[in-house]
Amino acid sequence: DDALGRGLKEVNNTGGGGTNGYAQGCGSDIVMGKSPVDFDNTDLSNTAQSADVSTRIIGANGLKSASHGTAEPEMRGLYILLTLNNEGGMEVLKYSGRLCVQRPAIFYSRPVQLALSIFQAKKDHNYARFFSLLRSPSTPYLYSCIMFKYVENMRKDALTIMSKTYGAKHKTTGAAFYDEYPLENLVNLLCYEDAEEASAACRHYGITVKEQEVLWRHSKFREPRDPEKGHIITLKPRKMMRTIEAKLKGATRLSVCRGGVSGEGATLSETSSGGDTAAAEFDRKKAQEAAEKARKEAMKQRSEAEAKARVLSAKMEKERVKQATLAAEKKARAEAAKRVEMERLEKERVQRERILAEQRQKKEEAQRLVEAKAAAERAERARLENEAREREAARKRAEEEAKERERQRILARQREEEARRSAEIKAANERAEQERREREERHRLAECRRKAEEERVRKVREEEAMRIEMEWQEKIDKARKVLAWRLWRKQMHKHESLDRSRRSLDNLDPTSTHYPAPITEKAPGTANHSFRSGLVITRNDADVN
Repeated sequence: DDALGRGLKEVNNTGGGGTNGYAQGCGSDIVMGKSPVDFDNTDLSNTAQSADVSTRIIGANGLKSASHGTAEPEMRGLYILLTLNNEGGMEVLKYSGRLCVQRPAIFYSRPVQLALSIFQAKKDHNYARFFSLLRSPSTPYLYSCIMFKYVENMRKDALTIMSKTYGAKHKTTGAAFYDEYPLENLVNLLCYEDAEEASAACRHYGITVKEQEVLWRHSKFREPRDPEKGHIITLKPRKMMRTIEAKLKGATRLSVCRGGVSGEGATLSETSSGGDTAAAEFDRKKAQEAAEKARKEAMKQRSEAEAKARVLSAKMEKERVKQATLAAEKKARAEAAKRVEMERLEKERVQRERILAEQRQKKEEAQRLVEAKAAAERAERARLENEAREREAARKRAEEEAKERERQRILARQREEEARRSAEIKAANERAEQERREREERHRLAECRRKAEEERVRKVREEEAMRIEMEWQEKIDKARKVLAWRLWRKQMHKHESLDRSRRSLDNLDPTSTHYPAPITEKAPGTANHSFRSGLVITRNDADVN
């Protein structure tokens, strides 16, 4: 179709206003000129008496059909399949919408609806529906050929979804769901030719296959990249002989091009051709009625939903009021129950911790036993391997001894000479080593003597420092004693002066006008005391000096 939609309009070749004069297709049952050949250079059947002439859309028989030698529904469906990826699928939606409005008979035909089903399956990544349509015998050969260009992406989407869905672990037990998936089921599901192709595809995307089973839990889907260029390496599917080529049923390419394997509904029926305008009007009215009915149903459902929402809101309000009145009682009961539950949970936690500790201890003990056993096994294997190696070496030596005897006799003198030189070198090395050890011993003894001398000098210095410190300590003690004695003598002198003043005052006559005579005599024992003090002072001064 062009921008004016001219592909949707028929043109009367005879110039009349009817539709009986249309002759849009080819009216010949054979190809004019040189006979056509197949891709392998074999001649194709090019006679009017071929068995498939009666089923051809293009040819004399096709001109008698309602579609006048054309397969417009099939061509429309093929166009949709060829443009599935254009504009992210928007071109198909716009094209089918325009076709539904302008040519409803074509839109509701089986080939167009089949193409839209394939488009929906691809758009929804519904790989099961896509490959089911591809396997279906009712899907024409040309449709299957065009679907082949999308097989690679649909298989990749399928493996991506299955790798994320299968093999998931249980939340509590950790067991895997549907981890093992039969490879044969994968072959049938994704239309592989055989198990080898399916296994190669799984390995290409990093999915583990073991003994005709797909292990999803041990796999991680990834697309391989070129190590040098970095681009994704695609996996081209094999030719689908079992799924697509089998639909030919022996038909040649010439028969395919003339509509021999186009399937049911490839052309318009008599009813749809003769009354295309009436059918379009009928379909348009039917679509409008369906839309109006859907709108009314939606409004009715919305009204019912709003009424239910209002009733539910009132009910929830009453329930809230009721719950508010019972909140206090429930709160007290809940707190009591919560305390009991907390105590129970605490006991259970302590018990679980104890059980877990015992389990860990048992597990550690078992692990130690396993490790000890493994170590013993490794040691035993190492011993056996060493013994095997020794036996093998002994066997080889025994085999080589016979060959070496003659050579040993020839080289005996050389070995003796080498042994003598080796002995001399060894003796020289031993003497050098002995001298080195003697030098080290002398150096060690000298070092010990030096350390002993240093220790003796250190002890002498410490003793001298201690003696000097003790002498100074004695002098300090003596000076402290002299200072104490001097303080005591000063106090005694003050006491004696006060005593003499007191006695003078006692001898004073208040009626006398003369001063009393000074007191010259000493108190008993004073002279002796002073003498003794002098002696003490002299002795102390001598001690200090």
